[in-house]
Amino acid sequence: MQKVCFIVGEDSFEKFMMSGILGTTGAALDTEMHFFFTFFGLNLLKKSFRPKVAGMPFPMKRMAAGMFKAKMKKYGVEDMWGLIKDAVQDGKMKLYPCEMTMSLMGIKREQMWEFVEDPVGAASFLEMAEGARIVSL
Repeated sequence: MQKVCFIVGEDSFEKFMMSGILGTTGAALDTEMHFFFTFFGLNLLKKSFRPKVAGMPFPMKRMAAGMFKAKMKKYGVEDMWGLIKDAVQDGKMKLYPCEMTMSLMGIKREQMWEFVEDPVGAASFLEMAEGARIVSL
């Protein structure tokens, strides 16, 4: 089985969508998908966080993300968190928060989605990534 490991270091709506689409597609193709969320990318794993579109003027960021979600719904595309949760529960996709970044940013495990793996350090993730393709988002 192929293995792909992603490093997600940003929390924009675009990075969230790229991560979700690549992860769920790879999982559907029986590819082992691992995501390491660090620095601002860690925000994407928080239940309360709503990603915004980068590069838009301040009042438009959240609205642009909402418009994109409405368009997805119109075309019958399921909510991205629903797709990710399904892939994780099928065992084909794993989401790892960076332990050091959690400490630095004061983020607690209970703030994250229940289907997120336990936090790991960078060394553990690199060991896990041995022999895999590595992509940075």
